[in-house]
Amino acid sequence: MSETSRFTEDILAVAKEKSQSIIAEAETETKRALDEAKAHISSEADEIIRNAQAEAEGVKRREISEARHRLKLQEQQEKSKILSEVLEATKKRVIETVNDEGKYIPHLSAYIESGIRELGLPSVTVHLNATDLKRIDKAKLEQEIAKRLGKPPTFEWSNEPIDALGGAIVSSSDGRTRIVNTLNERFEALESKLLVEAGKLLFAD
Repeated sequence: MSETSRFTEDILAVAKEKSQSIIAEAETETKRALDEAKAHISSEADEIIRNAQAEAEGVKRREISEARHRLKLQEQQEKSKILSEVLEATKKRVIETVNDEGKYIPHLSAYIESGIRELGLPSVTVHLNATDLKRIDKAKLEQEIAKRLGKPPTFEWSNEPIDALGGAIVSSSDGRTRIVNTLNERFEALESKLLVEAGKLLFAD
């Protein structure tokens, strides 16, 4: 082989080795770039998935919260309805008691006695509603109250009816001081207590 041919082969060998090195480096760089791209895409995909999951959880929590709120409102409405029915039933029983004179007179007597004791005056005026003014035996009622008090004051019965379901208002003779012992007033005073007690009985956990 001539010197020229050997020289040419040496150059080609060096060129081939160099090209293979360049190709290897290029392949390595390409693989690295692809791996980085895949990792970046995977990271972005994971972030998208995490964001989507977080949003879905947020929507789920909001829907659950709204559902609980609606149920709570519905529950409160039902409780209020039941408690209103309890109050109405209690009022009905009070009215039934008022209409039964045998049961009502002892209550009326106690209300008047309480008013007299609270006033502590030697002379009082008793006020009744229109129905009681007509049907109540006032002399008999005075005797009943006298037994309760021992030393009763002088009675005067007002002819002006009061607006009440029953019970009485006991006042001083000049009307300046009044003790209201009507069924209306007593029921209103007990209404809050009735609601609390009914609530405990009906809705205690």
